[in-house]
Amino acid sequence: MTSQKWESSILKTLPYLCFLILLVTYAPLSHSRENESWQMVESAHFQVYYHPHAISPQEIVDIAEDFYPTLDRLINGIPMDKIEIWVCETQEQFQAAVHAPIQDWAIGCAFPLSSRIVIQNPRVILQREFQLSQIIRHEIVHVVFGQRTQKTIRGIPLWFNEGVAIYLSGEWVPRRHELLLKHVFSKSTIPLSKLADEFPKSESLAQLAYAESLNAVTWLTEIAGVDKLWEIIDLLGKGNDLNTAYKEAIGWELATFDVEWRNSLPRRYHWAALFSSSHLFWGSLALLVVLVYLRSRYRSRQRLVELEQEDMEVDAFFKQNST
Repeated sequence: MTSQKWESSILKTLPYLCFLILLVTYAPLSHSRENESWQMVESAHFQVYYHPHAISPQEIVDIAEDFYPTLDRLINGIPMDKIEIWVCETQEQFQAAVHAPIQDWAIGCAFPLSSRIVIQNPRVILQREFQLSQIIRHEIVHVVFGQRTQKTIRGIPLWFNEGVAIYLSGEWVPRRHELLLKHVFSKSTIPLSKLADEFPKSESLAQLAYAESLNAVTWLTEIAGVDKLWEIIDLLGKGNDLNTAYKEAIGWELATFDVEWRNSLPRRYHWAALFSSSHLFWGSLALLVVLVYLRSRYRSRQRLVELEQEDMEVDAFFKQNST
């Protein structure tokens, strides 16, 4: 192809390239123009975009604003724009707004450098047995943490990113805990090194990855203190990678932390792991009830035998008066 033809080809395709770039960059905004039902309510720190016939935005605003002050330590010293929260009405809207590879079971997504959050319809969140407040808090932490660690956010291992979000949001999902115990018992947990770039695609293993992420960050605070977690976050904010931050804060490289954390799991969950399955737990409980019942019945029978033997014996008073 000659230079002149090549330039002509580029000029013809340039408008389409620009359109694609704008579409990807401003997907939620372009989507709002196409669908006039999007409305926005604004608060001190948030802008909530929603469909009025689908949800009331006030609950979301209240959850977000109530949680925001608890992140003072994370926000301290960094400029924060208002965070956008886009509440999608349908799965199709959610996928269109995210504009990134995401699993079908996902219910929320954060874009930290754009200060944007996209979540599923609250009805879907409840159907998936999650709490709306937990999802909102989780994604807010992602945004603020990303703003604080802009220099290094793209290189921070995913397990640490998610672990911090779950830990600081106070998120607790019982089935994740049960899943972790089950994998501890079967010795099939996933090394943190394999959760650095992505989580498993299957929902079950992804939930295990979330559980491990929280457990690893929590264990860090247990063995070194919560101040060390903040020291690591501060070091990340200054441009250090996570391995350097760990070495400076607790004297371990990430590889060492990974091994020590996994070695700690059987010690910390040795007996609890026996009840990692809800079926095993309730089955064991039922067996315990049966054993208690049988023991009680045995003791009752023994007492009846003793009473019968006592009745057969002649009282000493009657023995004396019979002579």
